[in-house]
Amino acid sequence: MSRPGFLPLLLTILLCGPPAAPAQGVLTLDSCLVIALANSPALRSADNAVRAAGLARSELLTTVLPQIQAVIDGIYLPVPPRYGYDPAITDGGEVRGLVAVRQSVYDSGVRSLKSDQFSLDIDRLGSERRLAALDLALAVKLAFFESLRSRAEVELQRESVDQLGAYLSLLRRLYSGGSAGATDILKTEIQASGARLALAKAREASAGALIALEEAMGVPPDTSVRIAGSLEEAAGAVNDSAASPPADLAGTLDMTVAGMLVRHSVIDEDITKHERLPDISVFADAGYLTSGDNLRLPSSERLNGLGYEVGLAVQFPILNWGATGLRTEQKEVATDDLRNRMEILRRAIASDALRLRIQIAGARERLGVLRENLAKAGDNYLLTKSKFAAGASLSIEVLSAQQSLTDARIAELQTLQDIRACEARIERMNAR
Repeated sequence: MSRPGFLPLLLTILLCGPPAAPAQGVLTLDSCLVIALANSPALRSADNAVRAAGLARSELLTTVLPQIQAVIDGIYLPVPPRYGYDPAITDGGEVRGLVAVRQSVYDSGVRSLKSDQFSLDIDRLGSERRLAALDLALAVKLAFFESLRSRAEVELQRESVDQLGAYLSLLRRLYSGGSAGATDILKTEIQASGARLALAKAREASAGALIALEEAMGVPPDTSVRIAGSLEEAAGAVNDSAASPPADLAGTLDMTVAGMLVRHSVIDEDITKHERLPDISVFADAGYLTSGDNLRLPSSERLNGLGYEVGLAVQFPILNWGATGLRTEQKEVATDDLRNRMEILRRAIASDALRLRIQIAGARERLGVLRENLAKAGDNYLLTKSKFAAGASLSIEVLSAQQSLTDARIAELQTLQDIRACEARIERMNAR
């Protein structure tokens, strides 16, 4: 049975707004996930990173258009013979006010490569954002399952206390009639005291589990909050994909993100190699340009400084002492390092997949055995208690049977939680 995915949860947030922190309410797993997604600073930071990458790509695309700028400056130079440069070069200074336009004609493909890189970054950051949401959902599910288990253990320990209390009352009645000894009462009181201590410890663990769940949700701690459901009902808390770990790791979201990082580095290599190619642009300017010598002439003799110019600029490296080659090697080393990390990640995921497959198969097998033993332990407890009342068994046998029943029920709870945790981790691993 499959459950609602992240899209309905995100649509709920978008349409209804972020839900407020629960106050003395009952939380389902789905509501916990919605609250956690709405309150996560990590997801908001991921959204900002995606937006920043989109803005950077838009900025790059503006360089395709002609770049227009105003140029206004003035330069004073003394005229020889006192502290002056060659007048044929300086003309006594320069005054200009221009509007200049420069248009790139050929940039050796660097802009296109960078645009591809930004597009890849946007996709990668979006995938990383989804990974962050999946990790958050996994943390919430594990905390929710632990809260269910600890709450159920409180109930089991309370039942154990009640069972021992009822048995102790029976013993005291029998003791009054001479059918039970004082030693039997003392042993039962000791076990009942231990059961009360176990109940107190279970309550403490349950409160701690609820606080951990609220921390994962990003809400203030509130021990008055209650959660709905049980570990049995949580069997549908994950998608059908949790039946088994992925057979093909190449398509998983983790490996996809790692592959994007490798491709980003490969584009870095290409950009560095393109440094050897020429950069061609055309330029033009129009405005006023004159020399200091011209301004010193009488107005009737001055040349008109209004004009324009056009030109073609070609720029390419001739000798940079191997700097481009060294930078290219650095990028190649970085790419190889990312490929090695990708292989390490693939092996880690493969090992985790095998480990989870073994764990969930073993837990399901244990659960079947435990449930068989649980039924027998319940029957054994009732039978032993009846036999003791009839004088056919010892008090210690009743206490042992009661403890075996409690232990079996707690073991069943823990095994159920192990199965749910494995299913949640497999679902996270299967994300594509």
